[in-house]
Amino acid sequence: MHKTLTLMMIVAGMLTSAGAQAIAIDGNLADWGIARTGHASDWTPTSNKGIQFTIEDQQDSYLNPGYGGQAYDAEAIYAVFGKDADGIDKLFIALATGHNPNTLNNPDGNSYGAGDFAIDFGKNGTYELGINIKHVINSKTVDKEAFGIEGGVYGKPNWALGLWNSTGAYQPSNPDPKNPAHLTAGDYLGLAYLSYTTIGQTGYGQWSEDTHYFYEMSVGLDLLTAAGWNGSAFNIHWTQNCANDSIMVDPPSVPEPGTLALLPLGLLGLAALRRRKAA
Repeated sequence: MHKTLTLMMIVAGMLTSAGAQAIAIDGNLADWGIARTGHASDWTPTSNKGIQFTIEDQQDSYLNPGYGGQAYDAEAIYAVFGKDADGIDKLFIALATGHNPNTLNNPDGNSYGAGDFAIDFGKNGTYELGINIKHVINSKTVDKEAFGIEGGVYGKPNWALGLWNSTGAYQPSNPDPKNPAHLTAGDYLGLAYLSYTTIGQTGYGQWSEDTHYFYEMSVGLDLLTAAGWNGSAFNIHWTQNCANDSIMVDPPSVPEPGTLALLPLGLLGLAALRRRKAA
């Protein structure tokens, strides 16, 4: 009986160790603890869900690494592991930015569209997974770029790179692979559950009069492992197609895929102990 209870406790611990409760993917950051009213004058989450975040709230023409002002400002990025409403293990990502996802991508007119989310397994500067945000190429009809599926998760990606490198140098003739902007090719692995806003909202952050737009998504851990994740630490990166302002976050720890894979073995062991007791 003692062994049975011990194994049940181990299994229960594995089930509850994946992090936060389900986050609604609806473009509203309230369930991340980011609210328009009653919030501190920054982007720090008020919830206690183990959320990891990076904040870069700026209000001048120079951002990081380049120029662009509020229209190209990446304010904050968030990440946490948890389970969705169906109990499936997911990586949840949220982004606050001053860049409208419907911004026309027209470099000749000095206008640059939304970039894609990039994940660097091992944090070595090589981005092995991309999450597609189809930038706009015709603002009148909201035509989108040809590559891929909106919200598509891609392994072995090829990246278009921005005009600014990650250290702040403007070098369009020698773009920086550490500052990936958007996908141009890749192996389709599946879909992220994605939502983003295209109507600007004010009342957030230190500069509450600024206009902001929000992204939210959840990505199945099976898609991460299909792209080569082995449970190591990784970075999540986002920037616009020009890379005027890039932002990155390293998610909090999570049970490795191998640990999650032990769950069925634990359940089998529990069943075996019950059979042994019955015998």
